[in-house]
Amino acid sequence: MAKLTADQYVTATAARLAHVTQTYAITFFASIATMFAILAYASSAGLAARFALATIVVSITAYGVLAAKAALDDLKAMLDDAVDDFSGSSFGAHLKQIPTALFTGTSTILILAMGVTQLWAIISA
Repeated sequence: MAKLTADQYVTATAARLAHVTQTYAITFFASIATMFAILAYASSAGLAARFALATIVVSITAYGVLAAKAALDDLKAMLDDAVDDFSGSSFGAHLKQIPTALFTGTSTILILAMGVTQLWAIISA
């Protein structure tokens, strides 16, 4: 299959960057909402309500990890397949030096830490 044109490359990259941004926004705002629910209601909630909160936390965490990793892996693949005009530029060469595996790993660890902290808050409430 032929490489993407420069315009197709920019469009596809912008779309995946938007997906990463949306994934982080959904994950963080949903985590804030669940943390509010945990702090406000978990101490007086029954076992079924705590399991429901825990299920929501696990779902948000799984979505955050999997969706962000997929989008970041796609961006890395797009960077590896960059058109010659782009990858030959100094900006393209600089982008190829970014440690995307480190960024993906850090992102995954932080999202998992949010989920584990929320589960701990549910258990200890």
